[in-house]
Amino acid sequence: MIADRESDIRSYLSTYHEKVLAVDMEAGGLSQYWQENSVHGEHNPGWVVVRGVSDNADEHKGHGYHELAARNAAHVLGQLLQYLC
Repeated sequence: MIADRESDIRSYLSTYHEKVLAVDMEAGGLSQYWQENSVHGEHNPGWVVVRGVSDNADEHKGHGYHELAARNAAHVLGQLLQYLC
């Protein structure tokens, strides 16, 4: 489990690359769906995931920073839109 500070997954990710700062687990389902349904020769318009990080995925995880994380993600998306359209 990635929320366990002593987990093998966390240990692996921290040594995989020095720039790994966060892990997005929820978008995995989206990316899997997109991959499985875009291999039939149809046009694939692409997609992007913008997330706000609200905790350290550890035992101190809480709900205190969800609004700030959402606002940060919205700000980043606003800055990216000019490059995505």
